[in-house]
Amino acid sequence: MSLVNELIKELIDDKQVTAVYGGGFKPPIQGHFYVVKKALEEFPEIDKFIIYVGGGVRDGISQDESLLVWNIYKKYLGDKIEIIPSKSPIGDVLRYGKNNPDEVVYFIIGGREGREDDVVDIASRTKGVKEKYPNMEVKVLTTTDPEMSGTNARKALKVSEEEFIKYLPPQLTDEEKIEVYNLVSPVVKVDCLAE
Repeated sequence: MSLVNELIKELIDDKQVTAVYGGGFKPPIQGHFYVVKKALEEFPEIDKFIIYVGGGVRDGISQDESLLVWNIYKKYLGDKIEIIPSKSPIGDVLRYGKNNPDEVVYFIIGGREGREDDVVDIASRTKGVKEKYPNMEVKVLTTTDPEMSGTNARKALKVSEEEFIKYLPPQLTDEEKIEVYNLVSPVVKVDCLAE
């Protein structure tokens, strides 16, 4: 453990450190996975990591399907991970901070390098957090691929399995990548003609 990490651990040793990360995750992709993995690596003091997965449906991908995908990813992220369905993921992140004032709460948020729209979104979502919730710390983790997005993954899903798999974490086995594809790919309904 580095000296910095040792000092951080000493400062907060008596308090639980919980990371909270929320989003629609329709579907969870490589960028989302990277944010969680990177946060766990950069902040080893995290005791628990909650991922709030939003409700609703985007291009046919439901909350249940997103939860199943996160459960596949979970085995690569460790046992600190809790995946929780949510109606309002960012609201739940803030409520967690409000309802757990005795914990140190890391508000984990991801952004893409070179994307001004992400900078604006992050500023909007985190405005006033430290003032309202002194126990919360915003932790922004940046991914390097500016085109890595759920929207682009859903577009790739409509093209082919091969295109979609490019959006999945490379840590997954080929079988797991196919499993994720099958979970979120649109079901084709074929009308049967009566004979």
